[in-house]
Amino acid sequence: MECPVAATRRSALSAAAAILLFSLGCSTDKPSFTEAADANPLSTQNALDVSVSLAPEVRGAESVIAHVTVLNRSGSTVDVPESQLPSEDLETQQFVVLRDGERVSYEGPHIKRGPSTGDAIISIAPGATYSYDIELSRAYDLSRDGRYSVVFESRDSRAQTVMRSARQEVRLYGRAALATSGIANRTLSALTSQISYSRCTTTQQTDIRAALAQAETYAINSRSYMAANNLGARYTWWFGAVTTANASRVLANFTAIADAFATKPITVDCGCKKRYFAYVYPAQPYTIYVCSSFWSAPLAGTDSRGGTLIHEMSHFNVVASTDDWAYGQTAARQLVVDGKISQAIDNADSHEYFAENTPARQ
Repeated sequence: MECPVAATRRSALSAAAAILLFSLGCSTDKPSFTEAADANPLSTQNALDVSVSLAPEVRGAESVIAHVTVLNRSGSTVDVPESQLPSEDLETQQFVVLRDGERVSYEGPHIKRGPSTGDAIISIAPGATYSYDIELSRAYDLSRDGRYSVVFESRDSRAQTVMRSARQEVRLYGRAALATSGIANRTLSALTSQISYSRCTTTQQTDIRAALAQAETYAINSRSYMAANNLGARYTWWFGAVTTANASRVLANFTAIADAFATKPITVDCGCKKRYFAYVYPAQPYTIYVCSSFWSAPLAGTDSRGGTLIHEMSHFNVVASTDDWAYGQTAARQLVVDGKISQAIDNADSHEYFAENTPARQ
């Protein structure tokens, strides 16, 4: 939906990778940004180490580059989902960045990913080192002077931290305004309810119109269910026990999603060839980039085209500003089982699966 949904949905890992994903004494709750920046590096004794290095200072509008190294210092090959390794394309929020102790906003893509496949697993041989040069200024707001701290931190599909580096610092001077993502902001039509297309064939445009109609139906149905204030298993399965505050937020989210599909100028870009479903830039409404898995998905039902558009629309800051805490029905449900209700209510896939309601719950 995350938006370009931060780990693969399902990953069949080797035993060595299982060692990697085990974290002694680590909470599965997302730490505060200050806690994360001060936390110790996370790696198991015989698996992968991740480190970050930065220039001590950067002046003017020069790019801020993080050099990230992943080392397998075990005696066995470690298989890792590609989405948990550093991404030079900044395809997800993998860094905790603070400026003078305050959180720096992430302005990169939020992606809905498809099921894990064999080519999504990276095998790292014993002693092998993988290195990445990542331009942080493409996706994080580094437009102000100050002292910045940077930590690499990747999560699995259940929002559990699986790799974390030590904190590194850089001082920025004379910064210019940040241009995020490398994609120019689009000027959308002022006409409401208008659909625009970019790099889409005639057949794709027909499929997109059907998917948008299905997404609007999902959003209206979800809003009506929430407004009736007779919340049952359909709500509690995805969002936990009913409280006035939580139910009000979910209702507000679906009200905003339904309004966006009904009245906002939406642009759909078909140029993405990656194996995701879709992605968005939350600060750039209402442009949705659909990718290869979108076209093979059913119109309705679990992980459908209509549901994908619900997921992506929920990410926009001016709509519901959701995040990607968990991917897939099993992981989204587990947020509730584990008592992570605030994450469930903020999770894009949870909104999608509530809207798709497959299997149906009352």
